Amino acid sequence: MITDRFDRMRPALISLGLLAIFASGAVVSPASAQSKKHHKDARTCESFGASYGTPAFSNCMLDQQRRRDIKERDTLEKMALTSQLAKDGQIMADRARRQRCDRNPARRECRR
Repeated sequence: MITDRFDRMRPALISLGLLAIFASGAVVSPASAQSKKHHKDARTCESFGASYGTPAFSNCMLDQQRRRDIKERDTLEKMALTSQLAKDGQIMADRARRQRCDRNPARRECRR
């Protein structure tokens, strides 16, 4: 029964794992990604009129990092919610199948 459930959930688990890998940015080296983010943030702050080395530039850089952290946290929360919804849906589907099998054990889905 446990292996049957796992076999049915395997494609969803693989998809969720791949999504997590790509969403985390693990495909690009962390140092390269961090450097690109830093340069992008510096350009953004300079476009706002903050000069490198000023308190305004430092505050802008901190704001950019805070914005990115919030976005990443929101993404992780959405992924956790999606995972929980999928798990709850699987539990409900299993429960409904058991109820159908209790009512009519001759159903094809109940023969194992």
